[in-house]
Amino acid sequence: MRRGDLPPVKTFYRENISRELLEAQRMVFAHLGIELQQELEKGMKHADWLDRSFGGTSDEVVVVCDIDAFPLNTAAFAAMVGRARSGVLTGLEQVANHVTNRAPYAGPMFLAAPAGLWQRLGRPASRATEAVDVAQAFTVAARAAGSGVEVIAPRFAIAPKWALGDRGVFGIGTFYGDLDFFHLFEARLQSPVELFCAVAEGVVSGRHDFARYLEIMREVPPVVARPRKRFGLF
Repeated sequence: MRRGDLPPVKTFYRENISRELLEAQRMVFAHLGIELQQELEKGMKHADWLDRSFGGTSDEVVVVCDIDAFPLNTAAFAAMVGRARSGVLTGLEQVANHVTNRAPYAGPMFLAAPAGLWQRLGRPASRATEAVDVAQAFTVAARAAGSGVEVIAPRFAIAPKWALGDRGVFGIGTFYGDLDFFHLFEARLQSPVELFCAVAEGVVSGRHDFARYLEIMREVPPVVARPRKRFGLF
């Protein structure tokens, strides 16, 4: 698949996201030759933005990602798009440990949806509930309808933090597939942003410095316990 045949990637962010992170994400996508559309939405919830993105009239695959995620190589992104073009909802594997449905699903931190699939499934709302996390209902509806769903599993995390059900762990600085995708998590915190920028530099230079990544997270000060929030950026 040629680079010119690849669809754009849409991502949502708010004003609390650092300029350094925004610039690092743009740098990676530009290096990989993938169009990135960073959309600042001051008054819209992430779930509503996802519904708007999935509900577009385009006959092309819809690709969304979190503001703290990017592909690590163009081939992996092209493969994800190819699977979506064949009718398979494809995304990074996620498990939401704080809801009742803890089955793995294709998470919106990087997700490629076949053209028109969301509408054909009855427009499953992306909002979080006690049963599902943000955009989890898309996977639930696809599986119920017998539509294909494929997830790309985490390989490791620089700072493991959460259980992926009985399938492994994920955390701050998670690498997916065969070093195919990266998702930071907790992008609102300054220290992980330094890790994000370092990994972005690794993509552009063609060499990842994992010793540096580990050192960045070792220097993070202890976090004072706060009321639990849902996974994600906001």
